[in-house]
Amino acid sequence: MTGEHAALTTPPANGDYAANRPPARGYCEAPDRLEGFIRALESARGKRLLIVIKGHPDPDSIASAIAQRHLAKAYEIESTIVFFDPISHPENRALAKSLDADLRQYREDMDLGAFDYMSFVDTQTPHLPVRVARPPPILTFVDHHKIVGGFDAAFIDIREDAGATSSIYAEYLEHSQFGLRLGSSEDARLATALMHGIRADTDSLLLARPIDFRAGAYLRQFIDSDLLRVISKQSITVRTMEIIQRGLNNKVIRGTFLLAGVGFVREEDRDGIAQTSDFLLRHEGVETALVFGIVNGDVVDGSLRTNSATIDPDGWLKAVFGADSAGRHYGGGRRNKGGFRIPLGLFARCRDRDALWAIGKKTIEDLVFEKIGVEQDDKDAG
Repeated sequence: MTGEHAALTTPPANGDYAANRPPARGYCEAPDRLEGFIRALESARGKRLLIVIKGHPDPDSIASAIAQRHLAKAYEIESTIVFFDPISHPENRALAKSLDADLRQYREDMDLGAFDYMSFVDTQTPHLPVRVARPPPILTFVDHHKIVGGFDAAFIDIREDAGATSSIYAEYLEHSQFGLRLGSSEDARLATALMHGIRADTDSLLLARPIDFRAGAYLRQFIDSDLLRVISKQSITVRTMEIIQRGLNNKVIRGTFLLAGVGFVREEDRDGIAQTSDFLLRHEGVETALVFGIVNGDVVDGSLRTNSATIDPDGWLKAVFGADSAGRHYGGGRRNKGGFRIPLGLFARCRDRDALWAIGKKTIEDLVFEKIGVEQDDKDAG
């Protein structure tokens, strides 16, 4: 599914959510769940909602709770975020303060039974950690861990294929009609919180899944970069996440070989091509991944990663891309990795970027697929 599912819902009565809201561009993994989530919120319009953070609040649970409150507000739902264990990590305390998150620690004089509904985020069990005579019914339960036990709720969304609950909420935001808006400081803080939550729960993207990269590609246009630098230690840049998303969208698999073009890339982001190749090799079930793009508008830059016993990156890339008039090879490598850089020369002056990319992409694909075909024929003949 693509952007045509961006308008799955009827916009809420309050607020102009269409203003400054970019259209959805990514893939919606679960449109039926999105619709179920919206129906649950609509059923609670005008009610009071208790949003529960269990355990010590961490970046993913904090961001998910804030997102739940943001989405509920569109349906005139009054939400209160309550946590029960102290925010123990100094970075998480700084996060909550920097975001002006309005999180409330449970006190014995709080009447949790006075709420109309409860929502649980980023937790395996839907039970309050304190005794409440008549706990409110569960409106929504959203998490990315394997569920423990059964329970009743108006809406449940558990995705074990997500690296972070924040990624699920980012999908809700992107593919509904009350998503994040450009120019809104409140929405920028929410986007920043979700991005930090994703990074924190995926070990700086090392454990990220496709939904996490789709979320990152969506959120990057809204985040407050200065705030993100303050609250996170980054090993993969936001722009690299977007390049990885392009690689996921554009990948072509032939047998155990994956090829992906990621379009135009800034010089300062060129490392994202290699990181995308690394990611696709780990997550797409192939033996070899080759990712390429046009860097700085004047060179085709590519990266190859392989765990194949039959591909020597150095020899393979030299055979595919050849050499210039001076005999300098465009590509090369060692052991399980390699790369290539092919100057566009006069063609770099082409003003039609779409045409330039189409020519570059077609040329690379033809060369690679021809090489794969020759190798496959040789293997079959043997």
